[in-house]
Amino acid sequence: MFSEKNIPKLIILTPIITVILVAFFTIYFFIQNQNNYFEEESNRLEQEYIQSQENILAKEVAYVINYIEFHVKNNTKLSEEELKNEMLRYIETIRYGKHGYIWIHDTNYYLKAHPFRQDRLNTYDIDLKDALGTLITKQFIDETMKKPNGVFIEYFWQKPNEVNFSKKLGFFRLYDKYNWVIGAGLYVDDIQKSIFENKRVLEEKIDKYIRLIVFISTLVIVFIGLISFFMSKKITEVFGRYQENVKKKEILLEDINKNLELKVQIAIDEAQKKDRAMLHQSRLARMGTMLSMIAHQWRQPLSEVSGILMELETASKFKKADDTMIQESVKESNKVIQFMSYTIDDFRNFFKPDKQKVYFYIEDSCYEAISLIGASIKNYNITLNKKIKCNCEIYGYKREFAQVLLNLMSNAKDALIQKEIKNPTIDLEVDYIDGYSIVTIKDNAGGVNTEHMDLIFEPYFTTKGSLQGTGLGLYMSKMIIEKNMGGELSVENKDDGAVFKVKIKA
Repeated sequence: MFSEKNIPKLIILTPIITVILVAFFTIYFFIQNQNNYFEEESNRLEQEYIQSQENILAKEVAYVINYIEFHVKNNTKLSEEELKNEMLRYIETIRYGKHGYIWIHDTNYYLKAHPFRQDRLNTYDIDLKDALGTLITKQFIDETMKKPNGVFIEYFWQKPNEVNFSKKLGFFRLYDKYNWVIGAGLYVDDIQKSIFENKRVLEEKIDKYIRLIVFISTLVIVFIGLISFFMSKKITEVFGRYQENVKKKEILLEDINKNLELKVQIAIDEAQKKDRAMLHQSRLARMGTMLSMIAHQWRQPLSEVSGILMELETASKFKKADDTMIQESVKESNKVIQFMSYTIDDFRNFFKPDKQKVYFYIEDSCYEAISLIGASIKNYNITLNKKIKCNCEIYGYKREFAQVLLNLMSNAKDALIQKEIKNPTIDLEVDYIDGYSIVTIKDNAGGVNTEHMDLIFEPYFTTKGSLQGTGLGLYMSKMIIEKNMGGELSVENKDDGAVFKVKIKA
């Protein structure tokens, strides 16, 4: 589907389809939202209309009570019975709404006024039932006595001059001076008709709004579709020219690739030659270091052998050399020579490469390195302070780790000698922090120059001069600690010297 041939079609169709989908979902959610709005607004209108009708009922009853109170207060001509009768007859004439009227019972369940039940006036009306068989007169009066300030009651009753029963909402209030329960009602189906008419008007308004939005959205889709078509056409032309350029560059790349393998092979060969040269130089450097250390290790034993021979020569001149003396001298010389032989074995084994990782204790590696450089350090009157706070076990190449420590102490020694430091000191410390074994080697040679700090671990970088150093010692040490053993080798200046830190998982 996504081939080069189909890309122009995709460029043309993608924006058009995207616009159509966006417009479709926008219209869909808009219509859905309007439908929800219609439902909510309809319910709100219905509630508001019902509330307004209830208010009408309450007001009508309130008007009647005000009318009664006014005439009772201002009556001067009529007797109380005449006044009651006149007011009841007038109340029967009151109308409101389409089928609204007022009726009155007293609290003893007698019907006092009703425009459509004249034959039942002043009769005991407690047995009156609605379409569901409810004793509505009893219900009207009992509920009103509980709530004399007004109560709404639903029941089923006939509209004036009609046979069928309809649901009716009544409001009742007590006029306690005469113990009259005054009622007014509205038929629910009349209310529903008004509500339905309001909903129909609202629905037409929303439908008109939806049609307008759909029409505008359609115009936008068509407009954007035309723009997308023309823009896509231009993009297709540009893409075509781009394909031609790509083909030309592909041909050029094919020509370049023909010679690429040869160039890569030449580069690999050169890199391998450089690696071999670096390793060779590193071996030579280590060999030079080893020879220097052997010279320092042998200096004292050779002096001892020379002393034994001089003593034997002196005894021979004075005719005091006997067999016992000769044998003892030979024995002492053999001990010294054997020590020198062991020294050679130690150096040879020390510089053998490790073949596999093992678990070993750091203190052992520290003492191996110290045993080789100790004589050289002592020869230059350098003080070596050892502080093993925690002898941790680590996993790695034991001899190579010892070679790193030897190289760091050797560099510290060379720096102290080169700068002719008074009271030269090397501090070796082993500690354990947060799951890591930390080996620090510190000197008092003044530290590393700030400008050299970022270059000190680079290959062939040295501050000793070309005749004294190759610049590979710290580079190889960093490779051993970080790549071969997964640790970290770092340097910083602290106090009056450089501090090299080896951090490795314990």
